[in-house]
Amino acid sequence: RVQHVFDVAGAEVCGALKNVVALGAGFVDGLGLGGNTKAALIRVGLREMIRFCRLFFKGIKDDTFTQSCGMADLITTCYGGRNRKCAEAFARGQGSGESCQEQWTDIEAKLLNGQKMQGTLSAKEAYAALCSVDKLHDFPLIRTIHEIAFDGKPVKSIVDGISVERSGRSKL
Repeated sequence: RVQHVFDVAGAEVCGALKNVVALGAGFVDGLGLGGNTKAALIRVGLREMIRFCRLFFKGIKDDTFTQSCGMADLITTCYGGRNRKCAEAFARGQGSGESCQEQWTDIEAKLLNGQKMQGTLSAKEAYAALCSVDKLHDFPLIRTIHEIAFDGKPVKSIVDGISVERSGRSKL
């Protein structure tokens, strides 16, 4: 059943940030960490998507995140999207001697038949937006994904972005 979502900002931001989280899912897959680790990453990713939306936009609706544009699209992208697929290849090839940007360019050319990744651009933009308001420390998964994708941080550090969420205190 198709439902209308009137939270335009929430739906648009979910559409961008799901691709960032999918990069993390691809890193998890490339390391062979399994379904439970990927599920944890998706959970933390959804929480960061919600916090990001609330940080930058007024009037965000909770319901948006349980609609097709939120959780459903996030799960689908993290299991089968092109950003996940390319991030898995990146994880398997890290340390090849190429710069991160060269790796992404090569992977995109080899795997996507002319299509483009959105996750890498969205990761850069989300990172810059969070830095501009001095809130990067509140988004450990987005920060870790960016550092792996562009700063050469080891892919295995993806677990740090999942596990650093502070226990006992919800930031939603």
